[in-house]
Amino acid sequence: MNGRKSFVLDAIGFGFSSLVEHVRLFVFVLLSGTAIVTVVVGIIGVLNKNFIQSAMAVNQEFQQCVGTDCIYAAYESGASLMELATANFFSLLISGLILALFFTGLDLGFKKVALALHDRDASSVQDMFSCFTLAPKALVAWILYSAMVTIGWLFFVLPGFIALLRFAFFPYFIIDKNAGPIDALKMSWEATKDHVWEMFAFWVAIKVLISIGFFTWFGIILSWPLSTLAYAYFYRKLVMDNRNREGFGESFRTV
Repeated sequence: MNGRKSFVLDAIGFGFSSLVEHVRLFVFVLLSGTAIVTVVVGIIGVLNKNFIQSAMAVNQEFQQCVGTDCIYAAYESGASLMELATANFFSLLISGLILALFFTGLDLGFKKVALALHDRDASSVQDMFSCFTLAPKALVAWILYSAMVTIGWLFFVLPGFIALLRFAFFPYFIIDKNAGPIDALKMSWEATKDHVWEMFAFWVAIKVLISIGFFTWFGIILSWPLSTLAYAYFYRKLVMDNRNREGFGESFRTV
């Protein structure tokens, strides 16, 4: 890598340029993604119609309370919601798992689009829906990742922040190398070994851009593809930098 600052700027610059150059693709991806999310969430909602209606009724009763009565109403609402959740436990569990796998698969698909744009300067909407078979192991990796970051935060914050940065590329290793959950986390950790400061500068830059984007709806829409494209660029640079490192061998070769 040529330097911390230029590398970060290159990644963000790639995100902006790819977003502008392939704006039509991202419009189609956004529209198709929104459509399928609406359908899937709608189906899950219909399957859990009774629970949703009951929960909304309980919530409405709580909102109608006045003054000190709200304390008792909050207790009653909480107890009622717990009873509803317990009675519909398996239905809610299955529905939650389906939604988690679905959104994980969409996230992987969008990252695959970003990698394709970096590698071939071309992609398609089909790439967005091509990674659902990888969703189970990606979901397991997300759970492990979240657990490590949370535990790290509990131990003086810094370990959690380091875990947040160094394990962040595991989804790309799952997509690009078909790695398992633990292997993908290990590969992300090893790939970022000599690039912690670059990761920190990149993370700060992305957070600033996302924060700026949240001032407008248009900015919110753009922040996701921009950050994903920038991360794809960063990932490829890490892979290239680590390709010939001792101990990695073929695992870091671009497929």
